[in-house]
Amino acid sequence: MDDKHINTSILSKQILEDQKKSRIDHMTYLPGMEQIDSDIMDKILAATAAYDYDKCTAHDVEIALAHEGRLTPYDFGALLSPAARPYLEEMAQAAQRETRKHFGNEILLFTPIYIANYCENYCIYCNFNRYSKIKRAKLNADEIDQEMAAIAATGLREILILTGESRHASDVEYIGMACQIARKYFKVIGIEVYPLNSDEYAYLHKCGADYVTVFQETYNPDKYETLHLDGHKRIFPYRVNAQERALMGGMRGVGFAALLGLDDFRKDAFATGMHAYYMQRKYPAAEIAFSCPRLRPTINNEKINPMDVHEAELLQIVTAYRLFMPFASITISTRENARVRDNLLKICATKISADSKTGVGEHSAQVKDKGDGQFEIDDNRTFDQIYQAILDNGLQPVLNDYIYV
Repeated sequence: MDDKHINTSILSKQILEDQKKSRIDHMTYLPGMEQIDSDIMDKILAATAAYDYDKCTAHDVEIALAHEGRLTPYDFGALLSPAARPYLEEMAQAAQRETRKHFGNEILLFTPIYIANYCENYCIYCNFNRYSKIKRAKLNADEIDQEMAAIAATGLREILILTGESRHASDVEYIGMACQIARKYFKVIGIEVYPLNSDEYAYLHKCGADYVTVFQETYNPDKYETLHLDGHKRIFPYRVNAQERALMGGMRGVGFAALLGLDDFRKDAFATGMHAYYMQRKYPAAEIAFSCPRLRPTINNEKINPMDVHEAELLQIVTAYRLFMPFASITISTRENARVRDNLLKICATKISADSKTGVGEHSAQVKDKGDGQFEIDDNRTFDQIYQAILDNGLQPVLNDYIYV
């Protein structure tokens, strides 16, 4: 089940016409959306607009590599440019040195848990979108407990709680309840849900959540508008500012990502890095993390026309992230196969999911009403298999690196 948009031919012409007439401005906040006093989005957009990777030269790349561990934004852009392609080996070696310097041989393990897949958005590339004819499900408190107990039995001590983006089906109190249950089993709790206001993030932090991940998908506002046709996710600035609201709400860490391939991946990777960079400068105590998902093969998806992101481009992006933000955690998605994930762990990634499922209720045999997944994973190894693979690569698997006192 890959990233896909529904074939619009199955929708009645009337539905499509009604959508066009009711479509809202993607840059205007909706009622109830908190507007914070921040210039970070403007800085990201300005920096990305000024970034012309075709003007970067081999000399620029060599200067960036000489700045190992203390790159400027210009250096970062050079490492993402086509001019850096012949320097991938040097970038990988430099990224490995920075990773070992700051993280040693440690690789953190976690697993995602989808507790609901209802969604109110119409994103044309996502299998959860409101028009997808998938099996929907939402776990109750007992089922969440059963799922988390099954995950904890493997030895995992960090979890990432996910829902579809529906306030109606998965309200803040429901997510908070899941966080409270998670505290029984896990030391570190992340959430990847729809963007919230700062007071709602504060509530979830009180319930036990430690960090928040938000995928911006693409930082190109014009392309974003064509991909997100309906729902609260359509509002570009509210999503961009989600990480800052999370930190205002007391979260310890925030994660950043673009879905590589939705638009110009070099621009999106640059914008993702600059977003993290500006946030780190404004909130120096915040823990910063990157995810690096590539768009899965799409179906009937001529309107997106993604730029190809092959393994070489993925390596270029993640090594550039590491050299630009040496202290940031980097997670490699289960969209990648075992070989790619293991290789990136040896170079610059510091976190990996194990025994991953993208459907609802897939961890425990006791949960009967299971829901379909968001995307198809490519690394189906069990927790034990991934744990052993980390050891085999001369690295140290870590189940928990945080202690509350």
